[in-house]
Amino acid sequence: MKSFAISAMAAAALMAGPAAAQTAIQAGEWETTEKTTMEGVQPIPATSRKVCLKANEAQLERLLFPSPEEMTKHGCKYEGGAKQPGVLQSTLSCPPTADVAGIDAKAEITFTATSYEGLGQIVAKDKSGTTLKGSSALSGKRIGDC
Repeated sequence: MKSFAISAMAAAALMAGPAAAQTAIQAGEWETTEKTTMEGVQPIPATSRKVCLKANEAQLERLLFPSPEEMTKHGCKYEGGAKQPGVLQSTLSCPPTADVAGIDAKAEITFTATSYEGLGQIVAKDKSGTTLKGSSALSGKRIGDC
């Protein structure tokens, strides 16, 4: 179960990588934070990272999701976009592999041009069918030029 939990965390981390361009935000250096909790797993420390977004890649999805290349490589499917001004609703589904649990994730993110916050729901499942459920609190803010 411990190795599955680690795989589930790795799959959850896929959610926090770069992504396809859809929702405009301000270019510059961003600081992002993710706090993930998984049922039945010891608390996972919050993760924080800094990302420099150039003008041609200044999209909210770039801070939240894997790149289109990574999604294709892992067989993932992404659907999302701003359904109303300032709110991104999205789903991400990636099948399990020998090394990483599959993941189904839903997120609703409230955003402005210089900040975002929201909640993601995660279901991770390995090839044997073991399932873990969890959630991620996601936030970020533009901290300057880069």
